[in-house]
Amino acid sequence: MIEVKSRSPESWGPLAMCSDVEFNSIINDRKGNTKSRIKQTKKLKTYKITFKKEWYSDSFQIQAENDYDVSAKAREYFKENADSIGFKERSRGKWVGEYAGYDSFSYVKVKEYG
Repeated sequence: MIEVKSRSPESWGPLAMCSDVEFNSIINDRKGNTKSRIKQTKKLKTYKITFKKEWYSDSFQIQAENDYDVSAKAREYFKENADSIGFKERSRGKWVGEYAGYDSFSYVKVKEYG
């Protein structure tokens, strides 16, 4: 088994960004898949993801002149009643064992300079 201590991007290209476990798996592949795995790794791009869980309050009734006025009235209502408004997490179906999941996620592609 080969163990590489230093991995510079100049020497190893896209493999320099792999985790240690994945990197060692690729260079120690005994089935002859090393070239195809390196080619696949070159195609990978880095993304930064953020998982979101949403919290909800009970429903309230307000009066507004039109649809555009609703957000202003809602802000005003919240400002006046913030202490009495309670929030609870939305119930979700179970997935991945006992983990309750997330509501949504967002992502941004990480720019690579070089």
